[in-house]
Amino acid sequence: MKKLLALLTALLLVPIAAPALDGPVYEIFVASFQDSDGDSRGDLSGILEKLDYIQALHPKGIWLMPIHPSPSYHKYDVVDYYGVDPSYGTLEDVENLAAALNQRGIALILDLVINHTSSEHPWFLSARRSLPIEPCGQDVCPHPNLCRAHNPYVGYYLFTQGSGKHPVPGAEGWYYYSNFGYHMPDLNLDNPKVLEEITAISHFWLDKGVKGFRLDAVIHFHEQNGEKNAAFLSWFNQMVKSHTQDAYIVAEAWADRGTIDNLYRSGIDSLFDFPLSGADGELVKALRAKDGAGLARRIAQRNQDLKDKFPAAQNAPFLGNHDTGRIAGVLRRDLSSLKLAAALYLLQPGVPFVYYGEEVGMTGSGRDENKRLPMLWQGDGKHLTLPPAEADQPQRQTLGVLEQAEDPASLLVYYRALLAARAQCPEMARGRVETLDTGHAAVAAYTVSDEKGSCAILHNLGDETISLDISWPGALLFAGGNQQGTPVLQGETLLLPSGTSCIFR
Repeated sequence: MKKLLALLTALLLVPIAAPALDGPVYEIFVASFQDSDGDSRGDLSGILEKLDYIQALHPKGIWLMPIHPSPSYHKYDVVDYYGVDPSYGTLEDVENLAAALNQRGIALILDLVINHTSSEHPWFLSARRSLPIEPCGQDVCPHPNLCRAHNPYVGYYLFTQGSGKHPVPGAEGWYYYSNFGYHMPDLNLDNPKVLEEITAISHFWLDKGVKGFRLDAVIHFHEQNGEKNAAFLSWFNQMVKSHTQDAYIVAEAWADRGTIDNLYRSGIDSLFDFPLSGADGELVKALRAKDGAGLARRIAQRNQDLKDKFPAAQNAPFLGNHDTGRIAGVLRRDLSSLKLAAALYLLQPGVPFVYYGEEVGMTGSGRDENKRLPMLWQGDGKHLTLPPAEADQPQRQTLGVLEQAEDPASLLVYYRALLAARAQCPEMARGRVETLDTGHAAVAAYTVSDEKGSCAILHNLGDETISLDISWPGALLFAGGNQQGTPVLQGETLLLPSGTSCIFR
């Protein structure tokens, strides 16, 4: 184990190639997105049917939540890492989707769950059978099912004898560790054979056209051991990049910035910016306090920290995801606030993530099933998938894609225009942020610059229209409005109404 840790730690010093992504990623829960075969369950072919819709949001990647066979609706307990859940489609469907996305310049990112497997995975079932069989002490095991000393799968998990977290069915006195429940036994990531399995699995999907991975629950790989978690991520990053140099890897570390920064030492491309997101995150707090200048300083400081410490890293801001209450509920479905929140995070440098349905103001909170309700293609409920079986909330948004696409004041049209403007600012991928002092506490103002260009971004978080004498070069590229009006440039004076945003380039 010490030799393995030393090897992984040494990899921290190896330079990392630039990642493939230079723009937003659209997250999809496949079962709730689009049904292609009439069974009312979303599938991979359904996503293929909606690529024109997705492309209108100008993403550089699509992240699919787990697609592997699983006994759970969410599929975070995998029983076959090389398969596709039959309700979602086939391996050929993955290849077809990857090829179609590649033609559009969009990367396919798969959710890879390697902290744990399902308790129904063949590895775990085999280990369970062997645990009660005492070691035979022979070079060749005489037992038809192998004693526990000879079955390699016993070492794939964290088993203990005498006491532990979860009792092993059929193996009295044996226990196993599982952070996320008895049905998700944790893998032993110190075992070189497990690393060989992860390598083979990763390469298999890369060979199918996948361009990268989202890693689930990385702070639990070695249960809050920051050094070992960073070392493992470094190994994984190098293993993937040695096979596909421009692959993109983003990790979920639901933690504070100190913990997240420690993991960036691995050389990984991105980690989700959890301190920014959610009902209690920095963005919502700034909105409620109307503290635009303070938010701009935090954005600039975060950008500077990453640039100084981890020059190749790209922050991954987001408003919400499949584990958090939908932002529309947090902001009480106020259209002006939703537009402003979208601009505040999508106009930050890095790789922002858009959760499906966020762009039309979908709702959902409480149990996780409510956060994964069917994509709202139209307000009358037609052509929707079935909700997850345990969902106990209705969809409160009544205007879907069909209705919003025809309304120039809608949230969907705003997202499209905002993301189209961002796509014209390549510096948003890796640029450096510097704040602009407007003299108004409610205004978040900053520039994003790289060696090729620069843009100035302004948001008014206050209640009143603010008049600014502009001192930065460039044309008005984007003027995001609401019921209070739209930013207007009059000579060298900018009128910035309450709740609006603009981009100069």
